[in-house]
Amino acid sequence: MYKSSYTNNSIHSVSLETLPVPNTIAKMPKVSSRKQAIKDLYFMWLYSRIQENQSNLASLNGIPSTATYGSIIFPNNVLLSAQCNRIHGRSALYLRTLLHTMNSRYLGRPLAHLLHPGFNMEWLFSMRDDDFKQSMRTSKEGFHFIYNKIKDHQVFKNSSNSKQVPISHQLALTLERLGSNGNAGSVGKFARNFNVGRGTVISISRRVLEAINSYEKYYIQWPNQNRRYEISQVMRQEGFEECVGFIDGTNFPLYQKPAWQGEVFFDRKKVYSINAQILCDCDKNITAIIAGWPGSCADAMVYRNMGIYRNPRRFFDKGQYLLLDSAYPLTDHLLPAFKAPASNLQINSDFNFCLAKSRVRNKHTIGILKGRWASLKQMRLQLNGQEDINLYVAWIKACCILHNMLANIKDSWDDLSEAEKHDPPTRYQSEAPSPSAEELMARVKATCV
Repeated sequence: MYKSSYTNNSIHSVSLETLPVPNTIAKMPKVSSRKQAIKDLYFMWLYSRIQENQSNLASLNGIPSTATYGSIIFPNNVLLSAQCNRIHGRSALYLRTLLHTMNSRYLGRPLAHLLHPGFNMEWLFSMRDDDFKQSMRTSKEGFHFIYNKIKDHQVFKNSSNSKQVPISHQLALTLERLGSNGNAGSVGKFARNFNVGRGTVISISRRVLEAINSYEKYYIQWPNQNRRYEISQVMRQEGFEECVGFIDGTNFPLYQKPAWQGEVFFDRKKVYSINAQILCDCDKNITAIIAGWPGSCADAMVYRNMGIYRNPRRFFDKGQYLLLDSAYPLTDHLLPAFKAPASNLQINSDFNFCLAKSRVRNKHTIGILKGRWASLKQMRLQLNGQEDINLYVAWIKACCILHNMLANIKDSWDDLSEAEKHDPPTRYQSEAPSPSAEELMARVKATCV
């Protein structure tokens, strides 16, 4: 079974056997230097053994041949020459080396991690503001704000004799790692830059993620009744009175095929990824998220596993709704764009245009999230089981919490170049809309168009 979580800490399951398995070509496995050496030594032994046998046969027939170790020592005795080759010849040397390599765990003892003289926080804070923000993905004031939030968390209390790295160093490492994409986000790079071992980089990241995620209920909140009214008043000016937010799905690509249930993570863009549904308000604050589902899952299917869909009365007043794309069903609280062929009608096309102009806030929200925390563009974590999925979810949620946390103190991120592109929606079979949902669509369309 596969598990996924969302912001109110409820867990739902879905059977992986029911998900579509795409036709994919498996990537070639990475071969270790030891395996490659064993392969090379085997063929070298085989080639030299054949060469020695050919030399022995040539000597028996009086035919000149390539000199071997045995033929040099015993030029006139073929039997002694063959025995000498088996014991001291080149093939024997390759065979002994091959057996030794096969019986050894490593080709050589791993080198100790080389550390440079220490990471300098004073140097970091002496950087220009723009350089600091490029590195830490926040301003110096924002860094202090996050530090003061997490510094007293229990995860940093150490009862062992081995002291932890200073909390400020741990936060700096994790923020830069969250904001790094591709090879720039490798564990080895951070081990060198922050004067710690590779295992310590992983431990530090998990500690800081745990501390940040402890603020989830404070920073990822569904808007209360008063806030929903404020949002609906803003949206009223755009023709969508009673709209209280937006929802869209996004995929977080993985840097390699997961070792666990890899096929179901293969998405429509032909990459391996994790699906998430992100809800936001008119100010681009994230109000809810569900993450951890395989990339092959349709957005509407993932949304159906959120508490907001299963228990709408808890989240909406009568008449309130979300705006979304045509991949989602029309319900009493979901107002999607029209699908073809209905979208070909001029009035429906005009409605879709109005909806897209308002709903672009969600695209911008996801774009800002991925632009600031660039690790989300290609997540470089192992995926070998359910525990690793939990780490992916913690990583994604921490980025969302930081998004809202920094927005609350006006620490903005203006790069919208990474805004989500409008891909063709993934179709998901849904039931016919209820009469009340049809009435909602007609009423809003009449107001908007």
